[in-house]
Amino acid sequence: MRKESLEFLKTLLNTPTPSGYESAGQRIWCDYARQFADEVRTDSYGNAVAVLNPSGDPKIMVDGHIDEIGMIVKYIDDKGFIYAQRIGGVDPALVRNKRINIHTAKGVVRGVVGSTPIHLQDREKDAKVPKLHEVYIDIGAADGKAVKKQVSVGDPITFTDEFEMLNANVAVARAMDDRVGAWVAVEALRIASEGKLNCCLYACSSVQEEVGLIGATMQVENVKPDVAIAVDVTFATDTPGIDVKQFGQCALGKGPTVSMGRENHPLMVERIRKVAQKKKIAVQMEAFGVAGGTDALAIYTKRGGIPSLLVSVPNRYMHSTVEMIDLRDIQRAAELIAAFAADLKKAERFVVKV
Repeated sequence: MRKESLEFLKTLLNTPTPSGYESAGQRIWCDYARQFADEVRTDSYGNAVAVLNPSGDPKIMVDGHIDEIGMIVKYIDDKGFIYAQRIGGVDPALVRNKRINIHTAKGVVRGVVGSTPIHLQDREKDAKVPKLHEVYIDIGAADGKAVKKQVSVGDPITFTDEFEMLNANVAVARAMDDRVGAWVAVEALRIASEGKLNCCLYACSSVQEEVGLIGATMQVENVKPDVAIAVDVTFATDTPGIDVKQFGQCALGKGPTVSMGRENHPLMVERIRKVAQKKKIAVQMEAFGVAGGTDALAIYTKRGGIPSLLVSVPNRYMHSTVEMIDLRDIQRAAELIAAFAADLKKAERFVVKV
């Protein structure tokens, strides 16, 4: 991977961007995109769009969402403990004993998610997984009054885990889901900028996917695309305890996946497979997911039907603070999408003939 691209990825992953509070991450994404795009713009909610070859036809939208899961301060009690509401799919079983950052108007306040020591637990009573509203945050304050001088209801919360390479190819970080998708979208634009395009390429970094695929719906109106590719993560199923008969086979380091069925337009699936074969880019095929939706699900039903496709990056330990990817997979995803865009003919459309 290009050194500058890796540094951009690290910075993007380490920058807190919980759903609804994505501005810090979007500034980094936009600054990077301005080096290669003809135009970069944002909308009223902070969705970002980088445009390459604006007079081209068709208009292809490549979308990754930049927001991450987290929490938000819900209640502060008189003893000085903070209770939180989830932002997106936070697993209460994984948050105990984690260090967290509370993002306040005056800056970051550090805290921990507390739990009763194992020695003091009632094994029968405390063995169950707590509900999130039963979990508390401790910032070391004497009482609620002291907390309220630093923290307010509505302050967003993120986990402190940051980017780390485990070896030459494999990296871990919180929120690989889906800042790697936002990275792929703009990296595909960078690669495409080195060649010639018939199409107009819109790289999109969308907000609020984790709370309902919101930003991508807005982006459809911002871009009005003829064709769309959503880039997200998918479940790597090559770890113990996952039934591949139920969830399909997907391995880290074997290339991005291309989904089939439902939102994935059959002619686009066929075309991207041919492009991958032509460019000798390794891809894995998977059926559309039933365990959750991506921005592709929000995009393809709009404007009378937008031919869409989902390209995904294998990800271990999704919605944890130690999500794991292989850098070769995101590089291949960017190269594949750039090659797909370059392969589009002038004014080409994808229409199923019956």
